[in-house]
Amino acid sequence: MVQFLGNPGAAGELVHMVTLDKTGKKSFGICIVRGEVKDSPNTKTTGIFIKGIVPDSPAHLCGRLKVGDRILSLNGKDVRNSTEQAVIDLIKEADFKIDLEIQTFDKSDEQQAKADPRSNGYMQAKNKFNQEQTSNSNAGGGQGMGMGQGQGQGQGMGQGTGGMNRQQTLQKRNTTFTASMRQKHSNYADEDDEDTRDMTGRIRTESGYEIDRASAGNCKLNKQEKDRDKEQEDDFGYTMAKINKRYNMMKDLRRLEVQRDASKPIGIALAGHKDRQKMACFVAGVDPNGVLASVDIKPGDEIVEVNGNVLKNRCHLNASAVFKNVDGDKLVLITSRRKPNDEGMCVKPIKKFPTASDETKFIFDQFPKARTVKVRKEGFLGIMVIYGKHAEVGNGIFISDLREGSNAELAGVKVGDMLLAVNQDVTLESNYDDATGLLKRAEGVVTMILLTLKSEESIRAEKEAEEKKKEEARKEQEKPQEPATAEIKPNKKILIELKVEKKPLGVIVCGGKNNHVTTGCVITHIYPEGVVAADKRLKIFDHICDVNGNATHVGSMTTLKVHQLFHTTYEKTVMLTVYRADPPELEKFNVDFMKKPGKELGLSLSPNELGCTIAEVIQGQYPEIDSKLQRGDIITKFNGDALEGLPFQVCYALFKGANGKISMEVTRPKPTLRTEAPKA
Repeated sequence: MVQFLGNPGAAGELVHMVTLDKTGKKSFGICIVRGEVKDSPNTKTTGIFIKGIVPDSPAHLCGRLKVGDRILSLNGKDVRNSTEQAVIDLIKEADFKIDLEIQTFDKSDEQQAKADPRSNGYMQAKNKFNQEQTSNSNAGGGQGMGMGQGQGQGQGMGQGTGGMNRQQTLQKRNTTFTASMRQKHSNYADEDDEDTRDMTGRIRTESGYEIDRASAGNCKLNKQEKDRDKEQEDDFGYTMAKINKRYNMMKDLRRLEVQRDASKPIGIALAGHKDRQKMACFVAGVDPNGVLASVDIKPGDEIVEVNGNVLKNRCHLNASAVFKNVDGDKLVLITSRRKPNDEGMCVKPIKKFPTASDETKFIFDQFPKARTVKVRKEGFLGIMVIYGKHAEVGNGIFISDLREGSNAELAGVKVGDMLLAVNQDVTLESNYDDATGLLKRAEGVVTMILLTLKSEESIRAEKEAEEKKKEEARKEQEKPQEPATAEIKPNKKILIELKVEKKPLGVIVCGGKNNHVTTGCVITHIYPEGVVAADKRLKIFDHICDVNGNATHVGSMTTLKVHQLFHTTYEKTVMLTVYRADPPELEKFNVDFMKKPGKELGLSLSPNELGCTIAEVIQGQYPEIDSKLQRGDIITKFNGDALEGLPFQVCYALFKGANGKISMEVTRPKPTLRTEAPKA
């Protein structure tokens, strides 16, 4: 889909919208790079450009993109000043569809090459690419390089095929490429254009402070960005240029610095994201008496870093522990201020800051068996902790050892307990360093929330007991049931007893050696006034395997004999062995014929929840009915209309008023043979 937004400008530029849908494809098929375009001898434009297009990809097949096009926005977000990695992230988050705002040009490559000699290297490479495409198309197919999100010199694989006409069209369009992209020397590509370093773990700054590798303090600037950045890096490596590059997709970024005061609380309440699938750390309220009251921080601000520790995309519950564990006497925060109407924070801003906030209350809702233990710290607590995993709760901080005779041991701390909080700091998602930092800094009476977990042996024993219980229940189900009350269960033979007292059973069955059903006796209709209906256990399509101990082997019994078993008047009770197949064993077929005006169908029908049951067939009316239908068949559709659930009066009217071509869908039992033939 292409939507034009304007006419070509003075420089031959054209802006249009392109929607790419990669459903069924591996990628969108574009390779991107950040570069510069020289519009004229005196002007240039920087931005994100299309460096390559994968053959047979959505980008290729749309026919509206070409190498050298500039991407102005992606899914409504302006990317003209974005980094290459930020655009890649947007593409990754876009799922199967992206909307691109494209700026294209219509001057020739040759003219631009003359205007800017520095583009020669790029032009040669592009011409080579076009030649390779043409040669591949002559062979009837080929392979192309590219990817849905570009990185460095472009990576990823895509398959493509095409004929000469398609490639000639592409080549012709590519020759109108107007701008030359400045390419940096390959020796400096990694240093200046892209940051391909591993961003996991932590490093130390030149000032000796430990920060996350993913921190803005470790952000890499290219040569031009370094030349423009005149700001001196602080202890954590921060400059606003590095902050803006690291978080370029976020709004109104700020760097806040404040001195810590041991006599004052930090003074902020934190909240998570409104969408529980996303993690973020928002300021819910600011204490006017706290340390942060002196800086420009407001409810709704998102905290993305503190002292080189990245809080973006992290749970807000651990942020308080991060704040208290940071090194040094000062706090440096990186925040993003959202507009008042932006939704994100899961709670409304706190207008009146509470005198004390307890972030541990939710723990007892999540872990009802958790307990509070108070231990006086006299130089040491007497405990050792580890970060580990438990089968009952997963990952966490656990008590690994206790000093004999310590206050912790006397207070009831046990080896194996899970540490959920220290004072009011939650350790539920903390790492080892965070947890030990809290324990080291705690003074006086230390309040810990602990959860005593079951041992691996007890968990194993419980599982074994549960399996044993299930096995006993299974055996209990397999015990013979009282036939008078036995429940009919799917795919299992059940013996039931019906109290008849000389009353009719009230059923229609299919089966018999001269019947269309020769593999079993199956109920196809239950009359509401009969014994079977009153008992309520039997259903339509139940397979009757024997009656009063006599097997109903219909392969050796006539249809009349089978019917007589269910029309006999029994004195007091009748015993039936029933098998209920799940799913039901059925066959469906159509009967088509021409109905003559004034001539009846010759069918006696009874209402059925699935349609109409044939109670009797009058021979000699229509040969198609005589040869294909029988007593007990269920008509489920009449001339394409489903009869299931329709009142019988409506069904009767359909049959009575129809003339001309008639089509009936018939459902008939087709049971598996379960009854052994009688021995000779």
